[in-house]
Amino acid sequence: MMADNVRPPQTVNRLIIPKQPRMGPIVRVKDLVKRYDGRPAVLDGVTFEVSEGEFVMIYGRSGCGKTTLLNLLGGLDRPTAGLIAIEGQEIVGMPEDQLAKLRLRKIGFVFQDYNLLPDLTVRENTELPLRLSKVQDDGRVSEILSKFDIAQIANETANKISGGEAQRTAIARAMMNSPKIILADEPTGNLDAENTENVMRIFELVTKDYGTTIVLATHDKDLAKHSSSRVYLENGKATLETD
Repeated sequence: MMADNVRPPQTVNRLIIPKQPRMGPIVRVKDLVKRYDGRPAVLDGVTFEVSEGEFVMIYGRSGCGKTTLLNLLGGLDRPTAGLIAIEGQEIVGMPEDQLAKLRLRKIGFVFQDYNLLPDLTVRENTELPLRLSKVQDDGRVSEILSKFDIAQIANETANKISGGEAQRTAIARAMMNSPKIILADEPTGNLDAENTENVMRIFELVTKDYGTTIVLATHDKDLAKHSSSRVYLENGKATLETD
């Protein structure tokens, strides 16, 4: 959350998140609006693009629409109005069965509460997307577990590991189908400072080593140092923050 004496950046009508060299937007959002039950819009005309391989942090006060925006990007909710395109494919009017396939093949999700199956091992939780996709493991599971420093607990059940280990397992699971994008909603919200840094380094590794685009929502502006771009949400509007 921003300190009271910090002035938010000036709101602009159009938000472009640049990357050099530009590979074209992997996420494109235009004039996005989301209202619930006739109440004021949670998101009101949000427009932005994210380039492939970026690490973008979306931040703002509680209730500003961060989770709503991630749910819309992931096809878990439908906007009131506007356009969302993933790799050039518009998803707003996409049938639910096609959305499910898109989520399975192109998008990984990471949640604050990990959402692991408690009686499965770390390895079994990590393998779940491969099983759902009926894809044979070609060594990717062991590779990711090793890179994320959780290979040593691969045979522990999820109900016996720490919060930091659980979140690293959740990120490993999100990486199994080689997603183009990972959407992470407050992934460090339940972690102490040390584990927060460890998890954020994992996200940086994912972007650097695999070229995966990260869109991470948080209330903690101190995490900004890990991202390549930052988006401030307030009163339904999106603003690009510059250093």
